Amino acid sequence: MINCNSCKNPVAVTSINCEWCGAKIIRETENQTNSNGANTNSSLADFMNKLNEVENEIVKENAGAGTWGALDGMLTRAFGNSKIDSLNQKKATIIATYPLPKNPDDLLEIANIAASSFKNIKVHKIALTDNARNENKINQPLKNAWKTKAEQALNLLAIYSRTDDFIRQQIELLKTQLIEEKKGWFK
Repeated sequence: MINCNSCKNPVAVTSINCEWCGAKIIRETENQTNSNGANTNSSLADFMNKLNEVENEIVKENAGAGTWGALDGMLTRAFGNSKIDSLNQKKATIIATYPLPKNPDDLLEIANIAASSFKNIKVHKIALTDNARNENKINQPLKNAWKTKAEQALNLLAIYSRTDDFIRQQIELLKTQLIEEKKGWFK
């Protein structure tokens, strides 16, 4: 959480405008250097904006699909959609390469986002249909990227949990979300 520059009320890191007074949120960005020496912006809002941009490209690509009717559906099932596949790979790369923030509030927020995203991505244990196999091909790298990012954030948060009971409780709750439940016949 950060505070609004205008009214000083707490707002989510991903907010663009204050939910209390409506003022535009102005952030001091945290610049870090990656292994190539280039500056990277580790702001959580920028991270979410990058993911949303890719998601919008996927939506546009999906909107253009279907112009050939049944033939288009058969071709997509047979060969996949390389543009959508590459956009999903781009999304997984953004998640994997996002540099974690340093402060515990932002770390908790990214851990929550990552754990809930991991939990909400559907991957079929047994993919019997073409659609299920295609879903797995798209979703598995994203699910893995979110799980890894959540685990990285939780490991950093463990440092802060030594002195903060709230963070310790949050870590335990988030760890339970990262455990995949085994359902059905194949437990």
